[in-house]
Amino acid sequence: MPVGFRILLPQHHAAYRSEHALLREMVGEFVPPSWAKRVMVGGEAASGSKATMRMVQDRDPADPARRWGLVFALARPWKTVEEQTLKHLVPHVPYKYDQRPQGPRETVGTGRRTFWTSHTRWCLRQVGAVPWGLRKKGRTVGPHNPQLLVTNLAAWTPRHVVSIAQKRWAIARVNWARTSGLGLGQHQVSRHGDQMETSVGIAVLASLVVRRVCHHEIVPGKPWSIFQLQQALRLRAMTNQVEHKVKVKMAKTRKAA
Repeated sequence: MPVGFRILLPQHHAAYRSEHALLREMVGEFVPPSWAKRVMVGGEAASGSKATMRMVQDRDPADPARRWGLVFALARPWKTVEEQTLKHLVPHVPYKYDQRPQGPRETVGTGRRTFWTSHTRWCLRQVGAVPWGLRKKGRTVGPHNPQLLVTNLAAWTPRHVVSIAQKRWAIARVNWARTSGLGLGQHQVSRHGDQMETSVGIAVLASLVVRRVCHHEIVPGKPWSIFQLQQALRLRAMTNQVEHKVKVKMAKTRKAA
């Protein structure tokens, strides 16, 4: 469920702010519900800046009601406090340290995805000591294809870290559904910031309205999509229109008789 969005302006714009700054602003303004016991902040390597990680680490002790964790993909140019680059350390992880956890099903009706993982603990520069994990699709995959994952929850197993990393793809599918089915980002508007925010807000509100009106079509344990809900909404609208026309015509016929 979307809780906020920001417009990324061009770099030559006077009010330009970086993607990392906008992400930290949204996370800082987010108020978790009272029933939430854990908040996970995740993203790709482009989103995992040092300032963002430190913000999440600082918010964890400041919020006693819940745990704040992070799972970010790391870029290979990152360095440890010993000035060692991660891209030089990855090839030296022996195969004997690999584990084979199975991730959860991403959607109903699909099988589990299996990854080969290994984990250790490194002290990254300007971030501190964090558990580090390596995810790859096969045990014999070369050092250039695996993905580096970092978290601040030391008690978590590689399977938990991989499961949280997989949830990013579910969010990506939701954004794709809004783009394809509801025209997110496809409205013919000018480059004015207010109009761009309005167009994005309209698409988000449309998705919420469709889910609210067709909530009976969402059955727990069964797959559904925004396209199925749209089709159900169209069918209901056409059925109501036909029934209305039939009632009006029958009422006129009875009055004429």
